[in-house]
Amino acid sequence: MKRTVRLATLSLNKGKYDELCLVIGHYTDAKRVFVAHLRQTSLWGLLDRSKSFRDYVKARGLYPAGINVHLIDQAAFDAVDTCIRHIESCLAVGNIKAKIWRRFTDKDERHYAYACLTRYSTIGQIMGAGVPEIPTVTISPGARAKIAAYLHRIIRDALGSSWPTVVKARSMSLDSTLYSVVDNGTPKGKPRRYVKVVSSTNHKRIWLPLSGISRVSGNIRVVLDEEHKRAFIHVIYDVAPLAAPTGSAVALDWGITEVCTDEDGAHHGEEYGPALTSMTERRNKTGKARNRLYALSKRDAGSKRTKHIARNNLGTKKQQARTRRAKAQLKTISGAAIKEVVYGEGNRTRKNGRVGQLPSQRPREIIIEDLSHLRGKARSKKISRLCSSWARDENKERITVHAYVGGSGIQTVNAAYTSQTCPDPTCGYVHRDNRHGDVFHCRNPYWECNWQGDVDHVAAMNIKSRIKDRQINRFTPYTEVKKILDERFLRRMQSRVGARIVPLGTTDNGVRDTCVEDGATAHGRTLSIPRQRKLDVGGVQPPTRPSSVPVDRAEHAKAAGERRQERCI
Repeated sequence: MKRTVRLATLSLNKGKYDELCLVIGHYTDAKRVFVAHLRQTSLWGLLDRSKSFRDYVKARGLYPAGINVHLIDQAAFDAVDTCIRHIESCLAVGNIKAKIWRRFTDKDERHYAYACLTRYSTIGQIMGAGVPEIPTVTISPGARAKIAAYLHRIIRDALGSSWPTVVKARSMSLDSTLYSVVDNGTPKGKPRRYVKVVSSTNHKRIWLPLSGISRVSGNIRVVLDEEHKRAFIHVIYDVAPLAAPTGSAVALDWGITEVCTDEDGAHHGEEYGPALTSMTERRNKTGKARNRLYALSKRDAGSKRTKHIARNNLGTKKQQARTRRAKAQLKTISGAAIKEVVYGEGNRTRKNGRVGQLPSQRPREIIIEDLSHLRGKARSKKISRLCSSWARDENKERITVHAYVGGSGIQTVNAAYTSQTCPDPTCGYVHRDNRHGDVFHCRNPYWECNWQGDVDHVAAMNIKSRIKDRQINRFTPYTEVKKILDERFLRRMQSRVGARIVPLGTTDNGVRDTCVEDGATAHGRTLSIPRQRKLDVGGVQPPTRPSSVPVDRAEHAKAAGERRQERCI
């Protein structure tokens, strides 16, 4: 695994900054042409090997004249990487693998469908109404044609009409032949490291002074910082894993009030919720005020007051800087919490080599929930604003990197109804009324359960139990998950001792085609069979309330008359 580190340069003078912008502009123009050319699905076979696309565009004279050839080579490689990322993101958002899993039940058909997605040449062939040949899979031609037609349809819907476009000239990728690293001393005798990058003039390079001393090697990316008139150098490093962990498996439930909660109920990163709430509320308040000012300036267009508002109140520089600081704070909190999970409490840093990474404090496996399908609005505007700023993808990326470093495996499970299902293995009642905010209370109306606790803790417990669930996999639709959970709850009800099952059909309690015990109602837990109380101190069993037995009214009246006559005598 590789890790990208961002190194900042000092502020550049006007000559250096303008020259760097000119080079990046040439690079961007070439990349824009290459990305637009790769929109043709017949050329997707060149995406499997970036050098093939370089040779293709060079043979057709698409290279601009007067520009460093090696720089344009890097633009071609960068264009290939951009198109690959776009295709992969569309396939992930479209949930293509899950659709294939649900569509085909035969093992060979699934193998063929998944094999078609491993190479971009086969994807391009499918998008061109072709049927790929996969040597490792032996199925009939008719089955291949059926699978290829289905893949063509779902991939077409996932891609839509979107395709990446290069709009802004902000960055360029350089290999080791297009830059060099030089160390020079400052007038005060302090060391200074420079990165000399290619310029628009032959045999001349741009000296970029770094703000610190860091190792720069391999392929790098130069990114402009227009606000501070400087640049960032993105360097890729190899990540070395630690010794294999020996700790137990850990299940995590992501949250917006804290970063995550494990199955033991421990909350990690509890300051994440207040920071996220503060950022979203301030952004909401500022946005409403800006909308009012914008409406006022639009109504009085051309006046002196409107010009003053536009100059002093409708700018974006301070707003963007505030957003960057808030996001950086959230990243810091999230990173510290994830390190605490992976490396253990008090073992999350390795500064100066004074803290040892004990294998027993690192989990051998980390189980997380799949939130890739989370789309749309929440029930309230406040929750929608929080979720829009919730960096769940970044949290997943961070825990993937740190789990690799710590030697822990990552397992992803289905997250449907994990916060609405009772974690008691003898209950398992699932209903949305079980959850009220951050509090979980089992509302099982059929027998006494009353399981109470934190909702994130409950979700983490259910996530850990699903890692061994053979019926509910990662791609199971949430509607099917609900049916499976209801069927299991029905079987638990039927297996209870002394219960007479009465079919209810579809009820308001959320259980479809369930049944209840004798006397059970949706509003209480009244049972016809009285509960046996424990023995008292003397060992005598207390009398129980006799159950009502229906008798004949005539006989009952005759017996009552005889008792009255006996009392009179």
